[in-house]
Amino acid sequence: MTVGYARVSTPEQKLEAQIALLEKEGCEKIYTDIASGTRDDRKGLNEMLKYMRKGDTILTYKNDRVFRSLRNMVELIDRFNEAGVHFKSLSEPEFDTTSANGKFLLQIFAAVAEFERNLISERTKVGLDNARKRNKLLGRPKGAKVETIEKYHYAKHLYENQGVSIDNACKRAKLGKTSFYRVEKSLMADSTVKP
Repeated sequence: MTVGYARVSTPEQKLEAQIALLEKEGCEKIYTDIASGTRDDRKGLNEMLKYMRKGDTILTYKNDRVFRSLRNMVELIDRFNEAGVHFKSLSEPEFDTTSANGKFLLQIFAAVAEFERNLISERTKVGLDNARKRNKLLGRPKGAKVETIEKYHYAKHLYENQGVSIDNACKRAKLGKTSFYRVEKSLMADSTVKP
């Protein structure tokens, strides 16, 4: 079965031209979306991905109607291949997994995407190594924020000096009880470490 997919970005744009082209090419079922191509929660696309069966051909006017990025294209083409589904673009005949040339071209794109991922990974490792050499702290900062510590001190003052229960003191200070005890534990640990 030939399954079509058409998409426009805004309601002002019209789907009819794409749908007419897909129908002319023999699409028996057409899924549509009016949504930005950057979104991955497109209802029509997701329904099409659930519907497709082995031997189907996904047909679109242009490949950017379906794919968000090179990486997304490689991922979806892999998904199509695993399901035994072909992909064709009407305006870009080189995107045709039913032909040897189309498969070869998509393998090149997949290799480029993998190369890009490897470069990013290498750059990240080099950046982390350089940061470690400069003794730069990595990851989330440790300890509570100044604002949280101030709320803790206010809650503690209410509890110790005004006889307010811990529950009410934390509510009035707009501080969770868990945060109260975590800050207290942290401050006590800091005071035992210092000479």
